[in-house]
Amino acid sequence: MIRAEVLDALLEAGASAEMIVAAVKAAASAEDAKRGERRAKDAARQRRVRASRAAAAESRPARVTPRGPADAPPNEISNPPSPRSSDEDLTPLAERLAAAWNEGPAKAGALPCRAVNPGRRATLKARLREHGETALFEAVRNLAASEFHCGGNARGWKASLGWLLANPEAFQRMLEITPADGARRPAMTVAEQLASTERSAASLERMGRAEEAAEMRRTADRLRQHLQPGDE
Repeated sequence: MIRAEVLDALLEAGASAEMIVAAVKAAASAEDAKRGERRAKDAARQRRVRASRAAAAESRPARVTPRGPADAPPNEISNPPSPRSSDEDLTPLAERLAAAWNEGPAKAGALPCRAVNPGRRATLKARLREHGETALFEAVRNLAASEFHCGGNARGWKASLGWLLANPEAFQRMLEITPADGARRPAMTVAEQLASTERSAASLERMGRAEEAAEMRRTADRLRQHLQPGDE
């Protein structure tokens, strides 16, 4: 742009309007040329900076992070894959256990097992974690030899596979007897049945199964009515 003093000088010198316009255009063109030169210089400087950074990156040695144990592929010796625990994996065991129940306790008088539903699968997993697979079938065999659990009691109560799996204390008791012991065991007295029923009710209450515990308490009340003087 033409400075104000330059315009004043042109006017004092008697320059015409056309001369002043031409001077302004020339000044504007010169300013545009300077801005173009500055932009070209800036662009060239930026290209040099980018090229310098790229050259530095290429010359810098690559850093390699050592592989840790977690990065190793699974193998059968040092890093076996995690076992699956889905319901599908539990199905063969559940079917074999149900068959063992129907061949043993159910034929001896206990309630037959029609299916291992989701609720029973959950308790089956719990007993499996606590005792292992062999103990599951041992408890079933021992219960088959228990007359009390197969209907030989004062109220005709019969155990089910669901009851056995859901009751940790009853499951433990089934492991602590042998089939021969169960076969020779005399029928429980009313007092013994009452004590066993009350223990089962307490166990169900601890597991938060209030309705089943209440039913056990009602059964205990009925047994208590059959007690003879001196039985307790």
